[in-house]
Amino acid sequence: NEDSVIGEGMNRQLGGASNFLIQASRLGLTAGIVDCVGDDNLGDYFVQGLRSEGVDVSRICIKEGVRTASCICMVDETGDHAYIGFPGATEHLTPERIEPEYIRSSRLLYVSGYALASSPLKDATLKSVEIARDAGIPIFFDPSPIITRVDQKVREQVIEASKVITLNTRELDLLTAILDSEEGSRALLKFGAEIVVLKLGGEGCAIYGASGSTNIFGLKVNVVDTTGAGDAFNAALVYGYLNDWPMEKAAIFANIVGAVKVTKRGAGVNVPTKAEIDRFLKENKGISYFSL
Repeated sequence: NEDSVIGEGMNRQLGGASNFLIQASRLGLTAGIVDCVGDDNLGDYFVQGLRSEGVDVSRICIKEGVRTASCICMVDETGDHAYIGFPGATEHLTPERIEPEYIRSSRLLYVSGYALASSPLKDATLKSVEIARDAGIPIFFDPSPIITRVDQKVREQVIEASKVITLNTRELDLLTAILDSEEGSRALLKFGAEIVVLKLGGEGCAIYGASGSTNIFGLKVNVVDTTGAGDAFNAALVYGYLNDWPMEKAAIFANIVGAVKVTKRGAGVNVPTKAEIDRFLKENKGISYFSL
């Protein structure tokens, strides 16, 4: 109806998998990605941006004549966001690009539901999952908002192989069609996952496992932009796990990193730095027992 919305501006940023990778790298983990980008300016921007953050980009292939996957992210005055996605070169990743030794040399495999929606990317991802499972490498799985576009057998295969599933309440509803969060989380455990971490935004998160459940407190902050907060949370959770922290402590830290993220506009290189996390911990002395 010829309505218009006035925005404050627009800029280009790294996003998607970059959010998780950069956050993990900034926390001190060695992070790498297997992916494809196009032979366009955006592909070069993606690779150079990750490389500058210390992420291993040696397994990113360049597809000639194909555009790099991208999206438009819109953020409203409350800090909430929505996406318009444009598929691209990532969709062309084939199983042949997966090097078994690269997977086996890792301490953990992180998988997104975005990589399971269509072939050949789906097949490449499932190959990675199979290699990691057979090698005893823990798998962290984030189903993502498009999980309903993933074949049920594929979903169940990845869930069964996963050490930890981390998702929000909307994704849990989409995945299980169960409105009760505890019942839905326990349904995922029955499929074979060992731990389910349910992200609750400002309310914190909940951990479900064979021994019971634990609610982890949220943090009150000034929300500027929620974009990438879930990715930052996931990276911090992985950091805690790989440092042999109890899952409860890892989840508290993940809440902290997610809280710091939402106080900043944008994602990618705008996810929290160590200095910003340290400053937050010093300002909130009740949770200052963390040391990075």
